[in-house]
Amino acid sequence: MSSRFEAVNQEVYDMFREIKAEHFPELRNAGILILFDKKKRQSGGKVVLGRIQKANELVKKLTDHEIEDGYDYIVYLDKKAWEHSADEDRVRLLRHELRHTFVDFDSRTTPYKLQGHTIEDFYEEIELNQDDPRWKERMAEVVASVYEAGD
Repeated sequence: MSSRFEAVNQEVYDMFREIKAEHFPELRNAGILILFDKKKRQSGGKVVLGRIQKANELVKKLTDHEIEDGYDYIVYLDKKAWEHSADEDRVRLLRHELRHTFVDFDSRTTPYKLQGHTIEDFYEEIELNQDDPRWKERMAEVVASVYEAGD
């Protein structure tokens, strides 16, 4: 039985590092694992292009051999979405997922938290995506059609 998840390639991490450095300097010390999800995931009848979760204590322990203290977040990217998208949309997707992070430097436990959307998207992303405000819907339609075609 093959795994639902797959490690991303170096190209994804290179793009991710650039986005993190430019837009999310507060995450410079956060350990973030990125995985491709090879199975179609839906929420509210729509294809999920990506998602982020905070690593729990078990995940942190199981990954502490990879980076000190283990990963703080895990980003899941729909593999078909990644394969069938232009770099511009890939940047938007990664940036969107990172907008869910919140760093609370005053926290007594872990500074790394998650937050929901400020609206359907994030105010910052609306500004950055003025040229294509419906990029998520467009991208989701393409990915849904890829899944329907059995590609």
